[in-house]
Amino acid sequence: MPVKIAMIGGGSSSFVPPLVRQFIRSEVLGDARLALMDVNEERVRVMEALAKKLVDAEGSNLEVSSTLDQREAIADADFVIVAISVGGMGAWELDMEIPGKHGLIMHVADSIGPGGLMRTLRNAPVQASVARDVAEVGAPDAWVFNYTNPAPVEALSMLTVPGVNVISLCSCTAAPSSRAWLAARAGVDPDEIAMPPIVAGINHCASVKELRATDGTNLVPGMLDHVENPVERWALQTYGVLPYCWTHWTEFYPQLQRLEQEYEGTAQSVKMRYGITTHNMEYERSRPRMLADLAKQWTAPGAGAVSLADLPPGDEEEGIEVIEILEAIVANRNEVHIVNAPNNGAIPNLPSDAMVEVCARVNRYGVHPIYTGPLDEALAGHLSHYVSMQRQMVRAALTGDRRAALHALLLDPTTASTLDADETEAMLDELLAAQAEHLPLFAAAA
Repeated sequence: MPVKIAMIGGGSSSFVPPLVRQFIRSEVLGDARLALMDVNEERVRVMEALAKKLVDAEGSNLEVSSTLDQREAIADADFVIVAISVGGMGAWELDMEIPGKHGLIMHVADSIGPGGLMRTLRNAPVQASVARDVAEVGAPDAWVFNYTNPAPVEALSMLTVPGVNVISLCSCTAAPSSRAWLAARAGVDPDEIAMPPIVAGINHCASVKELRATDGTNLVPGMLDHVENPVERWALQTYGVLPYCWTHWTEFYPQLQRLEQEYEGTAQSVKMRYGITTHNMEYERSRPRMLADLAKQWTAPGAGAVSLADLPPGDEEEGIEVIEILEAIVANRNEVHIVNAPNNGAIPNLPSDAMVEVCARVNRYGVHPIYTGPLDEALAGHLSHYVSMQRQMVRAALTGDRRAALHALLLDPTTASTLDADETEAMLDELLAAQAEHLPLFAAAA
């Protein structure tokens, strides 16, 4: 029986096309059954039509279907991939603009702070429903792979359902998985890098903890002779680790988030320290809109032939490793991949129930985090604070409890560094009111 994969968020024009490309090219999963599910019928039908057109053009045996019914997609699925964004770009824009009006501007606003909290409140109830459906109608040993941000928090929401195997993934891990990226920072030839490095942390604030040459030389101490990026240098000097996705790292340290221009009525395209510019939502909308328009053109009646070579690469396609991980499980490859998984002692000085970003052994028995050893105590203490905040974010999202949401914001260092207690509460109420349509649990609890 061919492997079945359910894709929740299957109408995504930015995620589904590169995923289909990788399935078609896969020697292990090329005959899989891919069930695309989305709440937007037009989008998911277009993605189904595009996928089928590419399958036919390439002579692939991949079987693609689409549905609006989550349970139907998940029924008997061996793997479930989740990449959703309740409220879409409009909600994300509010995540930036409302805090900005209150004096709180963040670069991405999708992991922590008020933006991370609001994403959690919107997405986590849906994520938990996915987990419940997997437990009830999925294959007995099904695995769920989440790409929805905040990655650790969404996974924690699914892990509230007993017996479900949940892993979160992030495109940022493409950097420490790259010999060339590591070699440039170590000042050695790529062939001298002993792969994989040891990584540790929490998503968007993880780092290379240990990197050795093939002769056993510890390469981390010498990186300061080669690394020029100021945030990477700061982390090396302060904690002895090499951060990756360093722009996300700055959001975990209010001291690193200084503006270099005045707020002028928008939190978008604002220049910050280290050459960072905050996200521009029109740009963020442009990429999926272009891909969606292209998909409609290619699947319109009378449209000409297309092939995988005609499909533009996605912004983060290089970092989408879920297909490789599925292949490693199905083919028992015993590969090492970087994942977000329950800690259970992998990083001994972080809470055991934290979702941590570490290397994991992947084979027919599943995904098994590898012991990394402790982090620098100061770094572990800093991250442990965010683990506490993440727990509170999940609690708020799954109960619709405004007080729990306020507790989460009061735990956030960036919010605390900018707003007093009354201002924090006022900002939260404005965010909850502006996004009420995407927060049914809060409406029910009111």
